[in-house]
Amino acid sequence: MENKKKVQDRVDEILPELIELADKLWHHPEYSFHEYQACQWMSELLRSYGFTVETGVGGIETSVRAVYDSKKPGPNLGILGEFDAVPGMGHSCGHNLMCAMAVGAGAGLKAAIDDLGGKITVLGTPAEEGGGGKVIMLENGAFDGLDVAMLLHSSSETCVNDISYSRTDVRVHFYGKKAHAATWPEEGINALNPIIDLFTIVNSMRLELGERGKILGIIRDGGTDAIYIPDHCSAEFTVRSFDMKFKWELYHRLIKICEHLAEITGTRFEHEFTDLSYEDIRNNPVIEDILGKNFEALGETLCPRKKEQGIGCTDMGNVTHAVPGLQSYVLAAPGMRVHTPEFEEAVGGPTGHHAVAVGAKAMAMTAVDLLENPELLKAVKQAFQEMKAQYE
Repeated sequence: MENKKKVQDRVDEILPELIELADKLWHHPEYSFHEYQACQWMSELLRSYGFTVETGVGGIETSVRAVYDSKKPGPNLGILGEFDAVPGMGHSCGHNLMCAMAVGAGAGLKAAIDDLGGKITVLGTPAEEGGGGKVIMLENGAFDGLDVAMLLHSSSETCVNDISYSRTDVRVHFYGKKAHAATWPEEGINALNPIIDLFTIVNSMRLELGERGKILGIIRDGGTDAIYIPDHCSAEFTVRSFDMKFKWELYHRLIKICEHLAEITGTRFEHEFTDLSYEDIRNNPVIEDILGKNFEALGETLCPRKKEQGIGCTDMGNVTHAVPGLQSYVLAAPGMRVHTPEFEEAVGGPTGHHAVAVGAKAMAMTAVDLLENPELLKAVKQAFQEMKAQYE
């Protein structure tokens, strides 16, 4: 308990600076891959707390990595923060708070880690709201060497477990031959026909798929003039499932349908990914349990993760496939849905500020538990290996 008191006291001591960081981000929202001020402000604050800071890690200019090494044996504990805003809606996902929580958790843990041993790595991860910042950083080795990776998300409730879709987005193109539709239609090859047939097939699959997965799409290009048979048409789809393996099966099924439609209609088919794939979240149950107890010690009421909170996709899912970790939630805007004007307003006010304190303390306290008890860390790694064996 002595070490947990140290980290809590340190978070309380620097809380005005953490709130100032959260508010500066809130007043100056920046979007995917352009979080220049956020990168600078996060870096400056961590540097002032005694961290060795570098930016532009993992292949992204606006990323941040801050490290404090106790120079004693022990694990490398990763604490992640996001700071990009929602296009057109400011910080309506509360990433301004998440950045401040990560800085606070790292600084809080630093107050105890010299006695406990190990290393702290705080990561500022850009472009979660489209762009797959963590996916890029992961592929470029930014998470190498971490024993644990923790991230807390602003929410309408406090809960430790999570669910998210595995998602792949694709644009499909069909190419035919242009012709005057009224005068010489027989000279054309209609690129719109396979698009229309594709949507008919996808719609007919809904009953079969049930809740296992979704293929959702729009026609992006249906031709330019009704008097001409179009020679190029395209559509965009998002393929989603709570199961990564089934998502990829569904994606390949969609592509196979397109290939057959091209053959049947005499068109040429091409496709391209429109974003990096976000994979399903796989929270580590041992870390969830530790975090939950620390939330309760801080007076938080835990709720189960419910679909009513909204289910989306996160690039943190990809991280949990590679490193034992979690994305959990802390109450910042009671009764409100994320990505709404109401949520955006709340995360710039008192309830959002309270979430910064709770989130920073909870992550730092969880890190203390892992550092104080090597058996817990062993259980974390065992649970991670069991997850890998089960799903992959």
